[in-house]
Amino acid sequence: MSSTTKASSTIKISSASLNLASFGWLRLAMIALVITGIGVSAYLLWGYTVPGAELSCGGSHGCETVKNSPYASVVGVPIPIIGLVSYLTLLFLLLAQETLFVSIRGWSPYVALAIFAFALIGVLFSTYLTYLELFVIFAICRWCVASAIILMTLLLLSIFNLRNSNQAE
Repeated sequence: MSSTTKASSTIKISSASLNLASFGWLRLAMIALVITGIGVSAYLLWGYTVPGAELSCGGSHGCETVKNSPYASVVGVPIPIIGLVSYLTLLFLLLAQETLFVSIRGWSPYVALAIFAFALIGVLFSTYLTYLELFVIFAICRWCVASAIILMTLLLLSIFNLRNSNQAE
């Protein structure tokens, strides 16, 4: 038995309700950033794995220098794969946060905490990689900087997401 009201955009199923407006601008902005991050990581992965592929880096050769450095992988796994998996995990968590299953069980604050934790770990890892670019490799990859900016913005937005999910409970 479900009913939808146009004024509040709420779907009621038995005793639980899912407020569609709660998905709002914050989570939509985060999803847009994550999808952008997936695109950046996919492009970098293409550049790392396709033989002879050269990354476009705005006229500099920084991306190629970073790509060909010994720091371009962790235990044999190219950094873009780590980024792609991280962004896909964030997308899954963002989409799962407001599902009926999560809402009914009251898990939304925990999912929001996981989103914050993934974003924080991503920012810390990006900070380390940026340090390597600046002080060890001596080259800047603009795509890597774009990913770092995306992650920093996601971290900031995840703080508001965490706060909102705790207030909703």
